[in-house]
Amino acid sequence: MSRRALLILGGLVVAAVVVVVVSSLVAGQLDTAAEPGRSLGPLDLMLGRFGRGAFGRFGPFGRHLAGWRGLASALGAYCFLYLAGLLTLLALPQRLSRVRNAFGSSPRNWLRLFGIGALAMLLMVLLVALGLFTFALFPLPLVLITALVLAAWAGVVGLALALGGGLRRAAGLATAPTMLDFALGLLFVFALGRIPFAGWVIVTLIAALALGAVVMTRFGTGGVWSLAELDNDQ
Repeated sequence: MSRRALLILGGLVVAAVVVVVVSSLVAGQLDTAAEPGRSLGPLDLMLGRFGRGAFGRFGPFGRHLAGWRGLASALGAYCFLYLAGLLTLLALPQRLSRVRNAFGSSPRNWLRLFGIGALAMLLMVLLVALGLFTFALFPLPLVLITALVLAAWAGVVGLALALGGGLRRAAGLATAPTMLDFALGLLFVFALGRIPFAGWVIVTLIAALALGAVVMTRFGTGGVWSLAELDNDQ
């Protein structure tokens, strides 16, 4: 492996470890300030009481714990996501290949996918809210929420493949197993999601981008969204 590859891939691993360590330190500060009336110092000025509840203790990819427990928890969360992603790839290889290819390399295309995904997410949330408000065909709104999460997850797997392939090529590696591409891309996404507090916003933006690729590829089946096939009477 070349020096360039070692620098890029090693830098990614180090950055991920640094993020996990920082999240553990923040969790430690929250633990020491658990007593009523105890100050968090500068962190208290930024977060106030907002960070002391469950929202501050949990991230999109697992719970933030102090010390070695935080490192073990982060490693376990990454392994779980990686294995779940591999199962998704094995179940839907062709569809996820199309989702991965939908990202491309153009920033303009990524902005387009993000806009489509954000709009689809907003419309789905409004639809679910309407279903819960009217209590129409319950528990269909919960099924729609589950479908939204699964679609976003499939998009994240495709995005991780695209990011991992880009990192691999930047490192000067012409070819590599798909599992390595996925591991690199997922590590990048995982590190962003573990950033304390900001990880919620970052993962929401990533989910919108990933969902946009899923919608654009018609859930990985290819083609365009159309009702033309229903016009053919039997």
